[in-house]
Amino acid sequence: MSSQIANMLDGLELFSDFSYSELEVIGGYLNFEEVKAGKVIFSEGEPGSFLVILIKGRIAIYKEADQGKQLLSTEVRGRVIGEMALLDNERRSATCIADSDCELLVFTQTNLKRLSNNRPATAYHFMFHLARSLSKRLRRTSGILADFLGHA
Repeated sequence: MSSQIANMLDGLELFSDFSYSELEVIGGYLNFEEVKAGKVIFSEGEPGSFLVILIKGRIAIYKEADQGKQLLSTEVRGRVIGEMALLDNERRSATCIADSDCELLVFTQTNLKRLSNNRPATAYHFMFHLARSLSKRLRRTSGILADFLGHA
């Protein structure tokens, strides 16, 4: 199964400079799941113990607000979702719902720790790329916020 998962990871932006053998190693620590449209993958406020990598389908991200549930984004293939709660052990900052039938790869805290213990260089490579992805997203969000405040 790890080679099948490696094939799913191959070509995704987060894994763009990973060797195929590294993808196979990481694949051994990921679980494949299919979810039906409408399924809540995780809810805002609950503890986070996993991240998901969207392989197929669309996922909607919602945040509770005074006006009710607000759509933050719709994510597609290749997107990593839920990594903040996995990394900082804080509660989920938003709700994640399958907008269509989806195929996901799930990376749990337990498997991240196992990977770190068994293959520290591969775990470091993964974490470095995950941090880079978060940094890009934060810069993009900061730009959007600055534009919004400049027009307010």
